[in-house]
This record gives sequence, structure tokens and C-alpha cells, in this order.
Amino acid sequence: MLWTLGLGLIYLVLACVWMSGWKRLRPAGMATGSLILLFLSRVAMAWVYGWIHERYYTGFNDSWRYFNRAVELVNWWHRDSQDLSQYIRMRLDYLLFHDFFGVYHTFWQSSGNYVMMLLQMLFNVFSGSSYYVNCIFFSVLTFPGWLRYMQLYRVTTGMSARASLLWFHLPGVWFWFSGMHKDALLFLCLSLLGYHTHQLLEKGFTSSVKTTFRLSDGIWILLSLTGILLLKNFLLLVVLPAWLAWVCSIYLKNKWPYRWQRFTSGRLFACCLAGWLVIGFVFIWAFRLHPLQVVVERQQAFYRVGVELGAHSVLAPIPLMSNGISVLKALPHAWWRVLALPNPSPLHPTLQIAVQANNLLFLALVIVGVWRYGRTWPRAHPWLLFTCWLAVIYLLLIGYTVCIAGAMVRYRALAEFFLSAPGIQALSKRYFKKNKI
Repeated sequence: MLWTLGLGLIYLVLACVWMSGWKRLRPAGMATGSLILLFLSRVAMAWVYGWIHERYYTGFNDSWRYFNRAVELVNWWHRDSQDLSQYIRMRLDYLLFHDFFGVYHTFWQSSGNYVMMLLQMLFNVFSGSSYYVNCIFFSVLTFPGWLRYMQLYRVTTGMSARASLLWFHLPGVWFWFSGMHKDALLFLCLSLLGYHTHQLLEKGFTSSVKTTFRLSDGIWILLSLTGILLLKNFLLLVVLPAWLAWVCSIYLKNKWPYRWQRFTSGRLFACCLAGWLVIGFVFIWAFRLHPLQVVVERQQAFYRVGVELGAHSVLAPIPLMSNGISVLKALPHAWWRVLALPNPSPLHPTLQIAVQANNLLFLALVIVGVWRYGRTWPRAHPWLLFTCWLAVIYLLLIGYTVCIAGAMVRYRALAEFFLSAPGIQALSKRYFKKNKI
């Protein structure tokens, strides 16, 4: 125990010293002390996240499951490396060649789990297989995502550092994206995608100079999209049309400014998004794909997993069939479920009260944001519309498919992060007169 504490303290000091020298990642005007305090708040909440799930949700938390599985695989490797290699080959053969495009225990459904287990195995080499020391490594890995968001929102909305720090420490955002889970990696991938796309569009697409391509930004964009594909493959189908619409709207606006001068940035983004969605529907029709059937199968698979695990917060599936009429009929129920977060049998009522308090805060910020900026969306930056599109569609997918209340709370954190930004910005302009950081 003392050895683990000493090792964790050494790594924590080294991480702080290393971050104090960051220049390109650090937002302009942010002091070194504020940077380190922001990082330490991530680490502290990661420890709280691990402790809560170790004590109250033993056997139901993916973060601890990844950690324990990584330890088991290393022990298995030391006992019988050939047996482990044979197991991995058999597993990959089944996932890749027998059920690649399925929805239940498939490669794409499990690839995010494999990424987390590989990371845990790597962390264990340096931590002596300590979960809480691994939290430090994971916080260092994901911390650049927070800084890139701060830089991106400062450029696109003028959000101050004080407002960003308040936004980052909203209870749901702070808790779920500090924990050692694949959602934090997804959060990092989206931040890198947004930041480097903005860099590429601002510096590459101009009306007076030939279009240039920054290789470094292109590589980061490709890595980000690959990360989203591995962590939550279905989310890439939501991200791609909005990302392409963002790129096209900026390109058209800068390439032919006089032709598109009647269109504001927001309206041009909406038109491009509609165009890409039409192309997507044509593609679905031409290849006779059935995305609604996949949604139904995901819902059924999620319900089976909840029953098999014996989860306390399993919800009855929403009646859903693979046709548009059924989806429209279920739309109010899906919205109510994902916004109200019902939990008929909470395992710990105190934690459920905290969940509902955070939910009320989120809904209040959404109302404030819509009240303040609802009429000005045509002039909004495409990045903001990109995040709103992603958040709304992601909420709908959660409402339709997720049948475990606890999992719904965690999954919804990404949408909470994006949709609460306008509310935070509106309040900061009213109450934060100066940025003193």
C-alpha cells in the first residue's frame, strides 16, 4: 500500500512538472498553476470514480472489468503463452469472419473494450497493476482533449477561460469524462477532430491562395476518425455527414464568397448537411441496407446484456419495429426516457438524487442556451452546429436503444457536454465581466 502511494505520488509530480512546460497545448493566457489545478482535478475525480464503482457497483462497472481482465490476461500469458495465443486467434477468427457486422459480442461492438484492455495492460507495466496509479496515466493521456476544447471554443465562441473551467466542472461532465473509461477516449478523439479540422479549414482554405493541405492536421483528423470508429463505431455514421458538411460549408464560403454571400455560415452548414444526408439515404437505398433494423437489434441486445448481468436498473424496451412509422411513434417515449432518466429500482437512492440534480442543472442550461441563442443559430459557427447535431442524434439513439438506466446516465454525458455550452456562454457573458486567468 505504501509502495503504491509513493509510486503514484512520484508519477503525479512528474506529470505536473512535464505539463508546466507545455506551450502549444496550453490555452493563451492560462497560468501554469491553473493548468496544473485543472489536471489534478481530473485525477482526483478519476479516483473518486474508481472508488465509487469499486464500493457500490462491484461487478457492474466496465472500468474495473477492463482492469481486472488486463491483469488476468497478463497472468495467463505468464502461465501459458501458447494457450493465450490460441484463445486470441480463435476469438479473432470468430469476430472477424463469422459475425463482423452483427450487434452482439461482435468485433465492432467489442473493439472499444479491447482498446481499453490493451491500455490497461500497458499501464500495469509501469504501475505494478494498481488501478489508481493507472488513473494518473489515463488522465495524462486524455488531458490534451480538455485543452483543445478550451482553445476551440475560445476561437469559435469567445468563451473565456473562467467559463471553460466552470463548464468542464459541471458534475456530470467532470465525473464521467474523468473516469478511466472509453467515453473519455471518445471525448479526446472528438476534441482532436474538432480542433484540427478548424486548423485545417482556417489555414488551408482561403479565397486568395490555392488550397493547401496541412499534413499534420490531416493525420490527426484521420487518427481521430479511426479512434471514433474503434470506440463507438455507430457514432461515426452520425459524425461523418456533419463533419463533411462543416468542411464543405467553409470551403464553399471561402472559394466562392460572392456566390454564397446570401447564406450565413449556419444556413450554409444546414444546407450542406441536408445534401450529405440525402446522399446517405440514396446510398442506403442503392445497397439495400437496413439501419432501422440495426437499431432494433441493438436495443434487444442491450436488454439481453442487462438481464444477463442482473443489473438493478434494467428498463423495459421501447416497442420498436424496423419501419419509419414505428420509430416516429416511439419518438416521444425515447425523448422522455433520455431526458427524464427514470430508474424504477435504484441500487443507491442517494446517488440517484445526485443524478437527478445534475439532470435538472443540464436541462436548465439547455433552456438558457436556447433562450439566448435560439434565434441566432444561422450566424453560429459550423463547429457549434456540428456539436448540436451530434448531441441531439446521440441522445435519440440512446433513448431508442439503451435499456439500462445507469448506462444511459453515462452515455448521455457527451450530449450534456455539448448542449450545455451555449448556456454556460450566456451566463458567463452576464456574470463574468473579465477573464482573470
